[in-house]
Amino acid sequence: MERKGDFISNIRYKKETEVVTFQGKEITLENLSPVFTPEQEAAKRRELEQQLYEVFRKYADKRRKEEAGA
Repeated sequence: MERKGDFISNIRYKKETEVVTFQGKEITLENLSPVFTPEQEAAKRRELEQQLYEVFRKYADKRRKEEAGA
């Protein structure tokens, strides 16, 4: 996975198209989903896990301090 700034390059996307009716008009919805290699998927998962860990650690530390002060 090559990064350029905050953007990941060389990623393919799966395109899903659906036509729906809304207020009497037909609207075409297009959804693009990235298609990662197993290595890219693993790297992305590790990145997300690290970010979640940081969030939980922040709030756990805050809660511990509040409980100690009460």
